[in-house]
Amino acid sequence: MDREDRRRFFVIGSVFLEVVTPVFRRQLENNYTKAGFSCLKDFINNQPVVHTLFHLNHRYTWYCCVDSTNCIARQKLPLNNYQWNLLYTENPGPGKHHCHCKYTAKPVQLDDLDITLMGLILVNCFTLKPAEDQAVRSLRQYKNDFLSHNTNGAITEPKYNSLWPDLTYHVIQLDPTRQSDLDEMKNRPLDEQLCKQYYIHLSDLNKRFEEFEGYLKETNTSVQGMRTDVHGISTSLQGIGWNVQGIGGSVQAVNTRLQCIDGSVQMVNTNLQGMDGSVQGLTTTVQGMNSSIQTAVQEIPLINDALQKLLCYAEKRESRENIDIHRQERKSYTLGQDIFYQHHQFNMTESSVHTMTFDSKAVITDDGHIAYIRRLPNTVEIHYTDGARFGRIYLKGMPCDMCTVVNNSTVAVTVEYSLHKLYSIYILDINNKQKVKSIQLSIPCYGITTVNNKLVVGCPGRLLIIDHQTEKVEKVEKTIDTGDCVPIILCGSGDDIFYKNGLNNYLYHYNHSNNKISHVDLKSGVRCMTILKDGSVYVVCTDELVHLSSDGKEYKKVTTKGLTSLISPSEINYNPVQRKLVVFNGVKITVFNEY
Repeated sequence: MDREDRRRFFVIGSVFLEVVTPVFRRQLENNYTKAGFSCLKDFINNQPVVHTLFHLNHRYTWYCCVDSTNCIARQKLPLNNYQWNLLYTENPGPGKHHCHCKYTAKPVQLDDLDITLMGLILVNCFTLKPAEDQAVRSLRQYKNDFLSHNTNGAITEPKYNSLWPDLTYHVIQLDPTRQSDLDEMKNRPLDEQLCKQYYIHLSDLNKRFEEFEGYLKETNTSVQGMRTDVHGISTSLQGIGWNVQGIGGSVQAVNTRLQCIDGSVQMVNTNLQGMDGSVQGLTTTVQGMNSSIQTAVQEIPLINDALQKLLCYAEKRESRENIDIHRQERKSYTLGQDIFYQHHQFNMTESSVHTMTFDSKAVITDDGHIAYIRRLPNTVEIHYTDGARFGRIYLKGMPCDMCTVVNNSTVAVTVEYSLHKLYSIYILDINNKQKVKSIQLSIPCYGITTVNNKLVVGCPGRLLIIDHQTEKVEKVEKTIDTGDCVPIILCGSGDDIFYKNGLNNYLYHYNHSNNKISHVDLKSGVRCMTILKDGSVYVVCTDELVHLSSDGKEYKKVTTKGLTSLISPSEINYNPVQRKLVVFNGVKITVFNEY
């Protein structure tokens, strides 16, 4: 594991524990105070709040004996049992066993709530401003994606570069005074001991503990069948590395949070006692686990990690619902559906403003930079997604078009030397702000895109498919029009190339595998386009934005609020890694995030 990757994990963990957590607490306190409640307990004891949170933890609506008209049946239950039991206790007496009216708030304090729980309460129990709501949802999701399920306590540079601008943007949306804190943390050196403590605190130990308890309940009757798997746990534990070293020294910080689940620990202790015959090989690792709750608390995170690795069939069963969700995410978009929301907008500096042309272009790279071509002087300007300037690359010739290439930080630019009638493709490293190579062409080249890690260039009457590594032209495909019409507008993905050729309203679709060309007749001329992650295409026409199917046969008008008003005469580019859409009109850049 790279030390710098651990430092990036430490930086992000510091932001969430030292900045996001207190910001969420202040948001929660301000909102329940405005609602007329003097403390958190009074707020969560309010029946509408109890009812809302009840249905975030209980699946069936018919449990309720009061207020059934406001019941909501949820497919997903984001409030886990540990969180619910932290907030509420069940009252004895008459009434349905699982009705929300049977529960009373515990004397819980703001400091008892983690980011995930506070985020759930904020977005479900208050009416937040749109920007605040999106910030809370995004920060909660970032915590889950980058920290809670991070098994090695490290974050790679591309993921960090993608996360940091969005993370800081949403924090500032909630509390603008935190900018200096964020700037300080960005350059914070790695503190190994503190990083280990943050890893333990951020890894959703309580939820994993609860899952482990449920797993033991399910497998208690078939412990004998686990003998072979469990025998190797001690060896697996040795490979866990620095993530669990020193866990004893930091267990006191975890122990306070686990004291409220004594009943669950006792259940685990009981189950573990029944496993004595099967864990002979774990004597040195789990010695004394059955003698005290404290020992169980210390060892359960280690055993949980090992069991998750060894008993993969259980992990697959538990994650089946998540797998189904990911499969749904990969399904095709519905044409014209609302896919993006506006995230950020920034203006170009005065020296960067230029007049739009058909072949102007801005792209967003996989590692989160926005690059766009500018003329007089001929340069590629580079910004971060939050608008901060990163730098520029000077070009020896007039830039015509630009596309991202095969790795996370390079772009290809077609360049024309009109006086000498020379044409080139520049491969530029955006991160290092330098030209990597130049591919010389003997004929004019304008529009450019990629398919299957190859460059596709629009030339008079044809498409050239070029291997940018060997610099060889692998294929020449004539366009469907006669004459020297040049495909100046291109976009590609997989085996599909879409291009505009000539002065008509046709948009052509070329499949690289079967060499077939077809076209669709749009209502107005094409200005630019970009391919989305499912292969469908956003096409900016003269007077509208349309969503074209991946086979190029049908389309529907897009009516997304905020997006359609920016389209003409803008350029547009989507990056599937960043899941962002960039709209560029020569004066300002608008960044849209995908829902």
